[in-house]
Amino acid sequence: MVPLEEILARLDRALASSPADETELVWIEARRGQESNGKHRRDSYEAPERTVLVRVREAGRIGQHRTHAAGASDLENAIRDALGQARLARPEEPAERIGGTAAPPTLPGLADPEIARIAQGRARDLVQQHAGRGEVGWLGWAEGRQAVVTSRGLRCATEATAAWLVASCGRSAGAGRAAAAARSLAGVDLAAVFERARSRHAAPGPVADPPTRPVPLILSPEAAAALLDLLNREALGSATFRYGAFRTRLGEQVAPPLFTLRDEPLGGTVPGLPFPFDVLGAAKRATVLIDGGILRTPAVDAGLAAGLGLPPTAHLVTPEEALATHLVLAPGETPEEEILRRAEGGLWVTWLDRPRAFDPAALRFRGWLRGVRRLENGALGAPVPDLLWEDHLPSLLLRVTAVGNTPVTAVATGDPLFGATTAPLLAFADVDLTPRS
Repeated sequence: MVPLEEILARLDRALASSPADETELVWIEARRGQESNGKHRRDSYEAPERTVLVRVREAGRIGQHRTHAAGASDLENAIRDALGQARLARPEEPAERIGGTAAPPTLPGLADPEIARIAQGRARDLVQQHAGRGEVGWLGWAEGRQAVVTSRGLRCATEATAAWLVASCGRSAGAGRAAAAARSLAGVDLAAVFERARSRHAAPGPVADPPTRPVPLILSPEAAAALLDLLNREALGSATFRYGAFRTRLGEQVAPPLFTLRDEPLGGTVPGLPFPFDVLGAAKRATVLIDGGILRTPAVDAGLAAGLGLPPTAHLVTPEEALATHLVLAPGETPEEEILRRAEGGLWVTWLDRPRAFDPAALRFRGWLRGVRRLENGALGAPVPDLLWEDHLPSLLLRVTAVGNTPVTAVATGDPLFGATTAPLLAFADVDLTPRS
């Protein structure tokens, strides 16, 4: 990977040579790997991936070009290609601003040298040291660098690492699973993740029948994080909010008052995976998306801002799309033991697998519930076979009955280099999980 100082030097030289009225250069470089101790290891270890984005303004017209090449002549050619695109574009009305000037905050501790040195064999050994008989772990890691320089004087750069683990205990009904992610390898705490998976694993015994009526449902923190990621992608991103079911619900109650969803990109009060600026260098800041059940704002890009009358938020993941990537569900006040007791006769879900919206406009979705257990006497009871869950996000949010009072380690729901989701357990009333023909 190219050192950060060299990245900035190359971008500075390219910026100085640009003949455009305004120029913005973005460099993102990353390498990722994954290793497992299982028979089907699903290994991956990729060479560094690089994207350089060039955006220019010439005579009120914007052009952009992407390239994976990053030599001096490659960057100059990319600027010329962006200028060619600008000459074919329509004038922006009002003119879209190219490049910011506010320097983002400096966040310490984003890069862990141990992750930068990790290799597949070492990762496999780490997993094997903590996995018991019949247990499987998938340890992933990433190292990345991002730099942004603009003709308006913005010059920011950072490097970050991430590690994440998914631990699985058993493969039958009621199997245990747990996950965690952090900026450092030590922050993942492999031993604690495996222990959490074991605590959720059902002992050998009879398998209970699926419910025949709507029941209370409690999602583990990992399953809650997966559901919140679905809500974020399908309802609260700038691209999906325009056409989704929440587009007319700003300022309205979309969940009970105990439900507060924030984006905390600078770390805040939870152990997330912070990152200081978005893809175009705008300084990130904490944003409340849903406050006490009231929808306050989605992630807002320039186009959506004009339509909603809201200011843009520093959430750009591409120049054309904004998406919050540091979701935090605020912990509630009810002890988790009490939440389990109140849901007597309902179900506990360890893992929400592959949740997908099959009707994005109406926000209907389906996903597989894994590691399902009966709730008996205030504790996890008999295992239940995996279940297909189909529901409607707007009505589901209104059925939230409790949020756990203990946040857990962040969970990788997207690209961990740029963020993660943190949530306590989440309880719902009257969830219909009857088998479908």
